This record gives sequence, structure tokens and C-alpha cells, in this order.
Amino acid sequence: MPGAKTKQKTANQRIDSPCGRFFCDAHGLFRKAADNSKTDMKLSGPVWILAETRGADGKGWGILLAWTDRDGQQHEQAFPRAMFCGDCAELRSQLADGGLTLQAGPAAKAAFADWLSSISSQDRALSVNRIGWHTLNGGLAYVLPDATYGNLKERVVLQTTEQEASLFGISGTTEEWQRHIGQFCKGNSRLVLAASTGFAAPLLGALGLDGGGVSFVGASRAGKSTALLLASSVCGGTPEAGAKGYARSWRSTSNGLESVALASCDSLLPMDEIGQLDPKEIGDVAYMLANGQGKVRASRTGSARATTRWRVLFLSTGEKTLDDLNKEVGRTTKAGQEVRFVDVPADAGQGMGLFENIHHHDSPGEFADYLGTVCGQYYGAPLRTFLASLSQRMEAEGIKPFREALLERLEVIATGYLQNWPSASGQVRSVSRRFAMIALAGELATSFGLTGWDNDTAEVLVGMAFGDWLRARGTAGRREDEQALQQLRDFIARNASARFEDWVDKTAEELPQSGEEGKPPAERYRTQNRAGWRYWVKAPDGRYVWRYLLTSAGMNEALNGLNIRDAKRVLVERGLLIPAKDGKLSESLRPPGQGLVRLYQVHHDILAVATGDR
Repeated sequence: MPGAKTKQKTANQRIDSPCGRFFCDAHGLFRKAADNSKTDMKLSGPVWILAETRGADGKGWGILLAWTDRDGQQHEQAFPRAMFCGDCAELRSQLADGGLTLQAGPAAKAAFADWLSSISSQDRALSVNRIGWHTLNGGLAYVLPDATYGNLKERVVLQTTEQEASLFGISGTTEEWQRHIGQFCKGNSRLVLAASTGFAAPLLGALGLDGGGVSFVGASRAGKSTALLLASSVCGGTPEAGAKGYARSWRSTSNGLESVALASCDSLLPMDEIGQLDPKEIGDVAYMLANGQGKVRASRTGSARATTRWRVLFLSTGEKTLDDLNKEVGRTTKAGQEVRFVDVPADAGQGMGLFENIHHHDSPGEFADYLGTVCGQYYGAPLRTFLASLSQRMEAEGIKPFREALLERLEVIATGYLQNWPSASGQVRSVSRRFAMIALAGELATSFGLTGWDNDTAEVLVGMAFGDWLRARGTAGRREDEQALQQLRDFIARNASARFEDWVDKTAEELPQSGEEGKPPAERYRTQNRAGWRYWVKAPDGRYVWRYLLTSAGMNEALNGLNIRDAKRVLVERGLLIPAKDGKLSESLRPPGQGLVRLYQVHHDILAVATGDR
């Protein structure tokens, strides 16, 4: 429920300032004349103070002002006192943008600044500098630009130096959203995942979970943007663009995305078309958004500025996976990036792109058009209702018991998702918990009467999307393990005849006689930038195949970007790296024309195993 408000004041009757030099009435704000022979100076339209604001730490003081615009509509906004320094130009600009009439001229401007400096009030409100969850005076409050949800007795307001346009607009009611949008998610795993993600973002702070995101990946016109639009309709929109106005674009820099993330703290961050982001930055951005911390920057004095922090759950779309974008710039996708940035196939496998059920529409395209239309008409109300219901449940059951119950349910869902993969790695388990959190949010929204779904809809359909992600990933094991095999295989396949010198003498006695099928070439090749040697061995099926010996430099190059020690251990466990007789991973050998060299002996089945043919 919205937090308690301070005692309301209006300018319908005259309000005198505590200093006695100013007053406000229905006609505007005035500075009193020095004597009765002069006229009072008008400074602006009606504007008055509701409360003085301050942060929970005693800093961040400001004032909460109210004013009436030219249409008679009342506005409220908190301004930091730091904006009162100087000529107050930025503050006046924001008031003017809000419809307050301000008098021109140096005298009026100076008097207006004097009025701001003289303001004082016995009424108080708590101020915060970002949206989302805040622990204040022992209570938990969720702050939006125009509302606060929680059980706090004192009013809480958002107070920032730069006032951005709110994207949390509302059009229609929760019941209308459910009837025209929520009901049509039934039977569609990707739509249920998208809508549930909109409800899930506030659970990050409430449950103390890490951020991260999901990206729908697939060909153009598969319906990815429709899913993003539907998720946006849960949270907000703008009158000009509907729910589309709530979505953001990847067309930015990592620095620019910091401010976007901060403005979306504890709420869904929908990002359209990741291909617009510079591939060189995608890896760092994946870490930055999920870890919830911006760059450390120096202030004007050289000391460290306060680091920007947030918690976001993002939903993305794109035609390329995170790994595809990393490969474009020659980088290896780290397992940590993959866990934080989860690529889900957009195609649901039913021949209708993202959809599995088009609900009596004639075609997937017609269904997508319908969703696009209604998302422009009904948006924003579901999140407000969800936050109000969530806050009421917390207040009724107690924050700690409620949180523990949700976390227990989350683990049950995550365990169910992994029942077919009991030996799943910690990376896969981490992703399963994110999908479980999303499903839990869908369950909660359903229990609050917001979605119109069956009780198990979110758990089952979000679980289908998780299964599709895991199958596309190709393994439930550690990504680094698979990368070790894949990188070594690719390195050998790419450089086999160019950088590996033939060690013909090593198996001369085992080679077939001249003219026999399978005889290796007798001539030696001149190698450039040698990575090792290769020689022929006879496989169990009678074929002669190459076995490769890599130098330390060659092995390090092949496994570049991975933890070399862990990668070698995995290769030994898989039987693809043959240890020496003394137990060491490399063996001292004397190649033709060389002294003793420590070489890593790679099993000849490396190509077949890495491609899954063995």
C-alpha cells in the first residue's frame, strides 16, 4: 500500500512563509512589499512546501514542493537542497517543465532563490535517490517515482538532481490487462516467461537474490519483440508509445547503461536487439548489469566517488547469442557471463515462431498484431497491484518468515527443473534458480489474482523454457569443461597441417609398406610458428590416425582464456590428454633435430570427442 503522506497543504488560502517575507495564495507566490505603499512582487504561480526531506543517514536534505500548473493540475516533487546553490537555474527549469509559471527578470529570480533558501517546515519525509526497495527505519519500502509501497509510517519520496520522465505510466486496470493480455499467455511458454519476468524483478531485493537476465534469441520476425512488449506492459509505459515506451534499447555504451540500470533498480529492464551494442562491450556489460555495480570513478579532488549500485532483472532480444557476439571480436565466452546472460531459443518448436498457442487467431502474425495493439492500451497497473499485494503479505506474515517461505518454494521449483539432470553443475543450478524465481513470481501474481492462469501454469511453462535453454547449451556440466575440449579440438583442426611438424621417424617400424592403403606421406613439411609435432598411430579399427604433441606454448594458446590447470585436468579426466609415465601431464621427448622438449600428448580421438561423435 502507498506509504503515509505528510499533512496536505494547498494554496487555496493564503500561506505565509516562516520568515514573514513571502506568502502564497491562489494567485501565486509573492514577496511582500517593504511597506504598504508598494505592490507585492509576484514570483511564480502557486507553489508551496509539503515537507523537508532527508535520507535515512541524515544526509540528502531537500524540500518536497507542490505546485499548480496552468491547467489547474497539482504536481509534487522533491528537490535536493544542493540545487539551491547558485542561481537555482536547474530547479527553475524543472518547475517550468512541470507547468509552473515563473516570473522573468533579475529581481524576481533573485527573490525566488531567496524564498527557496528561507524555506523551513516541521513536516518531514524520507528521501531516496533511486527507485526500488529500501530498508528504512526497520521497515521495507518499494519506491516508484510517484508512489511508495510498504508498511512505513513516514512518507518516502524519490529525490534526484536530474528528474527523468517516469516510464511507469498506467493505462487501464489490472482486470483489463488480465482479460486482454494475461489470458492470452496461456499455452505459450515464452509469453508466460516474459510476463512472469515483469513480476519477478521486485523479488530480487525482497529475497536478496543476484541480478541477471534472459535473452530471447532467434531469427527476425520470430516474435521476440512481442514477448518484450508483453513483459513491458506488466510494468509501465507512456501515453505516446504505450508499453513500448517502457522498453529500452541496447544501442548505448556501457557507461550509458549504468544510468539505465540505476533507473530500473528492482524493476524489469527490457532491452531490445542486442545486436545494436558494440560486441567489444557485451562481455563487460553482462557482468556489470548482473553484478549491480558501476565503474569506480574519481571525483574532482582525486578521491573515489560513491559507486553506483543497483539490482536488475533484464529481458533481452537478439538474433545472435552472447557467444556469437564474443566470437565476432575474437573473445571467449566466460562461464560467468553465460550464467548471468541466459540465451533462450525464441522458437518454441511448434512451427509458429515464439508461440505455441495463438488462441483462435488465424496466424501467428495476426496474434502478434493483436498483442501489440492491446499492449498499447493496457499497461502498468499489474506491477502496482503486485507491489501492493506483496507489501501487504510481508506486513501480515512478517518480512523474515515471508522471505524464508518464498526461498523454500524457490528451491523446490529449481530442484524439480533439475530432476532429469541430477549431476548438473553449479552453473546450471544457478540458472535453474533464476528460472525458478521467475516461475515463483508468476505463481505469486496468479495467487494475487492478476494473471488468470492456473496455479501451476508459471512453474510448468517457465520450466519448458529452461529445458529448451539447457538442450541448446548442450550439456549440464561446467561450461569451462566443454570449452576446454572445444578449444583444443578447434586449435588442432585449424592448425594441423600448418603448425604441427610430422615426426615420421617415431613410428617408422609401425608404418605400412610402400603402396599399402593408408600410408602417411614420407616427406617432411616446413612449419611456421610451430605448436608441436604429430605422428601416426594405428587405431583399434585398423586405421592410421594422427596423434598430436603440443609444446607448452601451443597448449597455452589452444586453451587461451581458460584456467589452464583446470582445463588440463578435465582433458586428463576425459582421456584426451595422456599423462607421462612419471605422472606429470607433459613428457620429456627428443623430437628430430631437437633437444629434450616437454610435450603434451593428445589422444587421437580429440576431434571425434569434441564434436560428440565418439
